[in-house]
Amino acid sequence: MSALTLRGMPWVVVRRHRRTLWTAIALTAAAVAAVAVTRTWYVTEYETVLRPTEWHDRLLWALDRTTTAIMFLPLLVAAFVAGPLVARDLESGTHRLLWTQSVSPARWLAAKLAVPAVVATVCATVLVGVHRWGLAPVRHSAYLELWHHPTYIALGPAGVAYVLLAVAVGALAGLLVRRTVVAMSVAGLATGSLLLAGGGLREYLWPTVMTTGPDLAESGTNWPLDSGMLTASGARLSWEDCYGAGMPQQCMAARGGVEDFAVYHPASHFWPIQFVETGVVIALAVLATAVAFRVLRRHHA
Repeated sequence: MSALTLRGMPWVVVRRHRRTLWTAIALTAAAVAAVAVTRTWYVTEYETVLRPTEWHDRLLWALDRTTTAIMFLPLLVAAFVAGPLVARDLESGTHRLLWTQSVSPARWLAAKLAVPAVVATVCATVLVGVHRWGLAPVRHSAYLELWHHPTYIALGPAGVAYVLLAVAVGALAGLLVRRTVVAMSVAGLATGSLLLAGGGLREYLWPTVMTTGPDLAESGTNWPLDSGMLTASGARLSWEDCYGAGMPQQCMAARGGVEDFAVYHPASHFWPIQFVETGVVIALAVLATAVAFRVLRRHHA
């Protein structure tokens, strides 16, 4: 990292945290190598032997590792930015020395945001791309559910967007808390809460599909949200309301149910939801960044 052509505060940030940055790059390279090797061997053995082998399970194992890495990357980035990158300078008073060396508070914070944002975005983008590439031969495996939260994050730009949000949240937490360990905890908790909130609100980002009749959205690539029966007036009765009854069908009929229905997101909604969620997360990242600069100006004008 120190060999890169950088000047001013970006060079200082890279120089001080080069071990952490190199570690992130090395771990990303290891994940890429694991997926590349297992995918290559799986495809080669499948084409020559024409049957699944132990490499199928090994490929799924490697993909599970990349899914975990992409899922937890925002938490790690938020904690790193909040603690070692921002709060430690404020806690130790190092920022005062930097600000007397022709470095304004705004330039200081900009560098603290830019370096981890670039490195984390590149690592996340590579992991998402390699994950999608490795998934192609086994995309129909029951082990990998399209709408499962970790898999969903690992398959599209939303995973990268959450990393950018983590950088902004980490910087804001560091500026507000100004204590390294506490700032890391606050940033990790806030980022984790935002990830959980994104998963909880995801189903509302795009209009759902409702079907009626006996054959209801049974494809494994669909995301089922609700099911039950419709009354003659079109009111929905959920199966959950009759699960406690001994005979759910009779329970539904007694309540006026005449036709089955299912509400779900089909696989074709995957990319629209990904892009909408990515836009929302990036907007939150911009907002958190603006608030961070405002906090900086208020306390260090």
